[in-house]
Amino acid sequence: MPLKQISVLDLPKAHPVAVFAAFWTLAANGRTALPWSVFDPAEHKDVLPWVLLLKRDTAADPALARSWCYAICGTGCTELFGQTYQDKVFGENLSTQAVAERQAEIAQVMAGSGPLFSHTPLPCEGREFVRVFRGVFAFTDDDGDIDRLLFVVAREDERLT
Repeated sequence: MPLKQISVLDLPKAHPVAVFAAFWTLAANGRTALPWSVFDPAEHKDVLPWVLLLKRDTAADPALARSWCYAICGTGCTELFGQTYQDKVFGENLSTQAVAERQAEIAQVMAGSGPLFSHTPLPCEGREFVRVFRGVFAFTDDDGDIDRLLFVVAREDERLT
């Protein structure tokens, strides 16, 4: 089953993606990307285990998968995927279909269509039975260029208390 985009309203209220989306909605005030300086990890301790942070090589073409690398892979994501993606290049250990779907998603966010939400099985061999909700949130550098994508990814039944 491929990645299926959903509305934020389709997320269970206490799911980590919904919790981060609530912060985003307040902070963004209609914007599709926020300055990185707005994000304070200490304010999002409950969500951090489910965070994947992609950073862009600003000298590279953002449409190329290899221009993004994982700066952070939370412990919850490491458990979900059965490996850490930290310090890996985007697209490593993903199927061609998964890379294409996620590149299309990145392109949408880069074009100002974010944040985006989805419901999908994990794209990891042997873990396709695990279904997750995902959120993609864009952050900008001091010049206003999107240089970070924060993904929140957690099992569909995960809830924060």
